[in-house]
Amino acid sequence: MASDDEAFRRVDKMFDELMVKHFEMANMIGEYRDLLDNVRERPWDKEPLKLARGLPGARYHVSMSYVREQALKIEAELKKIFAEEE
Repeated sequence: MASDDEAFRRVDKMFDELMVKHFEMANMIGEYRDLLDNVRERPWDKEPLKLARGLPGARYHVSMSYVREQALKIEAELKKIFAEEE
C-alpha cells in the first residue's frame, strides 16, 4: 500500500469536487420539483410547462457526465495508491 501524501491529497480534492457537484445536482433536482409543483398548480401557464417537458435538462446531464468521469478518475487514482504488490 502506497503512503504518498500527495496522492492522498489529490484523491481527497477529487472527492471534494465530486461532493460539490452532487450538492449542485441536488439543488437542480429541488428546482425541478418546484417547477413541477408550479405546473401542477398552474397548468394554463405554458412557459413552465415547456421547461418541464425538457427535464431533467442539459445542465443535469452534463453534471452526470462529470460525476461519472470523476468517479472513474478517483477509482484509477485509488488503484495506483493501493496497487497490489506482485
